[in-house]
Amino acid sequence: MIKEFAIGSVSNRHHFKKTTEIESFFNVSQNMFHSLYDYDEYIIDYVRENKKMSGYDGILYMPDEFILDIDGATPEDAQQLTIGLAYLLNDLYIPFQTYFSGTGFHINIPRSAFRWKPSKDLHLFVKAELLAQGIFDFADISVTDKTRLIRIPNTLNQKSRLWKIPITESELNSPINIIQDLAKKPRMKFELRVLECEPVFNALSLPKKDKKGKLNETLTDGSILGHKPDPYNYPCVQSLMSDPSNGERHASALRIAAHLRWRYPEFIVKAIMEEWRLTITNDTSPFTEEEMEGIIKSSYEGHNGKGNNYGCGDPLKDKYCKSTCHLYKAKKSNNILDAKSMEKILAEFYIRDVAPLNLGDMCNQDFPIYPGEVVILQAPPASMKTMFLMNILNYYKKNCYFLEMEMSPKQIWERFIMIEMGWSKDQIKEHYKSFRNGMDAKFSWLNVDYESCYAGELQKRIEQLPVRPEIVVIDHIGLMKSKSNDSNFKNEDISQGLIDIAIKNDIIVFAVSEITKSAFHEGNLDMASAKGSFRLAYNAHKVLSMTPYRSQSTNDNKIKSLHVYSTKNREQETLDARFNVTGVQIAA
Repeated sequence: MIKEFAIGSVSNRHHFKKTTEIESFFNVSQNMFHSLYDYDEYIIDYVRENKKMSGYDGILYMPDEFILDIDGATPEDAQQLTIGLAYLLNDLYIPFQTYFSGTGFHINIPRSAFRWKPSKDLHLFVKAELLAQGIFDFADISVTDKTRLIRIPNTLNQKSRLWKIPITESELNSPINIIQDLAKKPRMKFELRVLECEPVFNALSLPKKDKKGKLNETLTDGSILGHKPDPYNYPCVQSLMSDPSNGERHASALRIAAHLRWRYPEFIVKAIMEEWRLTITNDTSPFTEEEMEGIIKSSYEGHNGKGNNYGCGDPLKDKYCKSTCHLYKAKKSNNILDAKSMEKILAEFYIRDVAPLNLGDMCNQDFPIYPGEVVILQAPPASMKTMFLMNILNYYKKNCYFLEMEMSPKQIWERFIMIEMGWSKDQIKEHYKSFRNGMDAKFSWLNVDYESCYAGELQKRIEQLPVRPEIVVIDHIGLMKSKSNDSNFKNEDISQGLIDIAIKNDIIVFAVSEITKSAFHEGNLDMASAKGSFRLAYNAHKVLSMTPYRSQSTNDNKIKSLHVYSTKNREQETLDARFNVTGVQIAA
């Protein structure tokens, strides 16, 4: 097996040696790194041809000891996270060896803790399994990337001027200054633990459930595994495919095949339908291959060669129709609803047990916001409206589409990190200058769009996302495009478009609105304060008003607190809270 090494800095990489030669780098007073995973000979040919490791498509091998990296805003924070991880590993009966890296900590666990086999996707299997087991509640998830480098033991961290050294569990619980004193020189004679255990982690495939019994859906790159289909996309077909009753199997097959044949190539349709047939057939009530072949043939050749096509009005599809479907509002039968239809919609809402975003959780109040609602946030200029919404997003961490038309990507990303980590700009600068990326793993829920558009274009942009968002943020309404030059008609058109987006997609929409000059000078905000048509506030389900309070000092005019209160709510709850402002962080 082969490892990649970097000498002096992570940029001086692409040095390949056998895994047995790691010890030749010990006791070196400079930065020294090796690859986390092991490689075969193909890695040398790949780098020789491509001049880089990026895009490496070869087989990965589990190292003798897998290394978990634990970092924090300070060494003390990293120490506390490492102690937490040590407790978790002890609970899992996994032996480990702890190292102080010069700034943070590393924990080595044995290869035998994993069920694994060589694979191009080994890093994905490992990430998903460790995520499901709670390891990344403490460790840095980005350090399991396939080409990641990690510091070699008993080498000098040239930034901190401290060595990466092994430490005991009792030393781990010592004050951090004692550990740092130990790291002023290498520990070559330290007796390392023998690491061996029974397999605990399944890195042969992607896990189905996390330690809490929930489906593990999120990977480090922000993608979603999708164990459950999105109820937004044809729930009637989902129901027919999932568990058809014996009396409906053939009718269901006709509709499923017709649905697929208009969307996928014929060989894909046949493969799916055969897999479905094998799933629902049984000895007492068999579903034969000949029957399925006839159904597929009918889906292509029925109706005089035009093929089958079952619309929303089909009785069987209508039987399993749900209000969550993106086609639901377009059904002709839904233009006029009788009492039974309305009761069905309400019953489905409560059966789904839709969880609101309760804004009151941030301030010990009760102010639920449900999917399908539009919330207008209005405040004077330079009142931290965007920062307030960014704090909300980071607090709840729900999948989000953020249309930002005022700030740059650098400014947005910098502020999100400051909100999440509590860092200053200097700390962020130091973090990235030392090549310590990986913050993106904390924001897998975030998608930011920086190009203005018409309200009618939002639907297409949302549909292009890999995951349908739960929250849409518009910052701000006045910067969206409109075919009308009149500000009243412009805002009216945009607000109606946002209502349609929220209801059609069953998502929450937050939109920032400017206020009128009179409202700014008078200082009292109400439903009529939003700039443009009164229809803007009238259409919204909720209107939040925000008043900033600045320091009274002549040398410091920064905002110190925000008064946020509900000006309108179609439900009964109210919000009236004061949030303290520390830098870009907002807390009640």
